[in-house]
Amino acid sequence: MRSTSLSRVARAIGGEMVHADDSAVVRGAAVDSRRVRVGDLFFALRGRVDGANFAPQAIERGAVAAVADRPLDGPTIVVEDPLDALQRLARWSLARDHEDGAAPISVVGITGSVGKTTTKDGLAAILRMSGKIVSATEGNFNNEIGLPLTVLSAGGRTEVLVLEMGATHAGDIRYLCGIAPPNIGILTAIAPIHLESFGSLEGIATAKGELALALPDDGSFVYPIGVPEAATGPEKKLGCRIAFDREGAEGADLWASEVEDSEEGLRFTVHFGDSSAEVRCPVFGTHLVQPLLAALGGALALGIDLEAGARGLARLRRTGLRGEIHRLRDDIVVYDDSYNSSPAAISAVLRYGADQSHRQNRRFVAVLGGMFELGPAAREYHREAGRLASELDVDLLVCVGDEARWYAEAFPDETVLFDDAEAAAEGLGENLRAGDYVVVKGSRGVGLDRLTRKLRESLALV
Repeated sequence: MRSTSLSRVARAIGGEMVHADDSAVVRGAAVDSRRVRVGDLFFALRGRVDGANFAPQAIERGAVAAVADRPLDGPTIVVEDPLDALQRLARWSLARDHEDGAAPISVVGITGSVGKTTTKDGLAAILRMSGKIVSATEGNFNNEIGLPLTVLSAGGRTEVLVLEMGATHAGDIRYLCGIAPPNIGILTAIAPIHLESFGSLEGIATAKGELALALPDDGSFVYPIGVPEAATGPEKKLGCRIAFDREGAEGADLWASEVEDSEEGLRFTVHFGDSSAEVRCPVFGTHLVQPLLAALGGALALGIDLEAGARGLARLRRTGLRGEIHRLRDDIVVYDDSYNSSPAAISAVLRYGADQSHRQNRRFVAVLGGMFELGPAAREYHREAGRLASELDVDLLVCVGDEARWYAEAFPDETVLFDDAEAAAEGLGENLRAGDYVVVKGSRGVGLDRLTRKLRESLALV
C-alpha cells in the first residue's frame, strides 16, 4: 500500500485511536507479530489465540499501532472486528488510487481446483519480463486473511496485482472479490476438491463461477474448455473471453501443440488466433501445460502479445514443492510435487512419473499421501488412483497416512505402508534402489515435504 497517516487509516476502517500518534505513517499490515516490519499496522485477530496478547511484541518490532477490539496499553485503533477492519483497509487502499488520481492497479483474480499457483507464478513471470511492476500472492495467502494482506503488502508503484482466490464454501470467491474487485479473472480447472463442502462437481463449478460473475462488464475472463457452464458465468456480459485447451478442442481461442518434456523443462508451441510462438519453460511435467496456457491467457487479457508471453515463461520459477526435481546419491531421481493433492493432480503426476521412468529405463516408485476433503467418495477416489498406479506399471507404491491405505486396496503389486510422514522419512530410504525414479504427492496436511527433505539430506550428492 502507499504510505498514509494513521489518522487517515483510522477513518477508513471506522476505528477510534487510543494512545496513538495520528501523524504516524502506515506502510503495511501484519497479523503475525513475528513478521511485523517498521511502519506496519498489527491486526490483533482472534483465533486459537488472542492476537492482542502479542501486540507488545509487534510494537517493539516497529508496528505504529495495533488494531484491536479493545484499548490496549500501547497505541491502538479500536474497532469492533479486527478481521473486518483488515479487509476494509485492503478495499480502501485499492479504491484510494482512484480518489487520489493515481493510476489504477489492474487486479487479476485466479481461482480453480488445481493449477492456481503455477498460473500465478507464470503470469507474474510474464508481466515482470514485460516491464510491469507486479505484486502477487505468496505461499497460501489466498483466503479472507491472506488476500487482504497480499493487497496491503503491494508496493506503492504496483501496476498489476495477481491474486489467488481459494474457496472451501459457496460464497467465498464472491466475498474475496468484494475485498479486491478484479477486472480480469482466470479459472484454471474444475476437479473434485473440497467435496465435503461443495457436495458435487457442479457445486464446485458454481462456487468458482462467482469469479466470472464478479467481473465488471468490460472485464476479461480466461477459462478452460470443457468445464461446467456454471463455472464460466455464461450469462455474464464481459468485454473479453479467452477459452484455452491443451489439445486445441473446438471453441478454444488459445491452445498448445508439439508438447515435449525434457531435462531442461517443457517445450511447446502456443497458438492464439493466427499467431503462434514457441514456449520453453523450466518446469517439469506435461500436466503443467494447462496452467501455463491460463497464465498466457491472463497476459493476453492485459494486452501483452503472445511472443512476449512465451518469452516471459522462460523466466518462470515455481513456488516450492511443486514439481521440483532432485538428483540424489546412487542416481536416484525425486520428483517432488508434495505441496498438495487431488484426484486430478495425482493422476497427472503419476502419468508424468510413468513417462519419465519409462524413458529413462528406471524403476518407478510412487510415494502417495492421502487426499483430504473428498467427502463420501474419498475411498473410491483413492482406489481409482491405486488402479491407475497399477495400469501405469508403478513398481513400488508407498502409502503414507490412514487415507493412503485405500490406494493399496486397488494396487496388486509391491506396497509399503507408513503411518505418517515422519515414519516414511525414517524408513523409505531402505526401500529405494540405485537408479529409482520417485514421485512424491499428497495433501498438504500429510506433510510429505518432511519426507523429501529427509531424503535430500540422507542421500545428498557428495
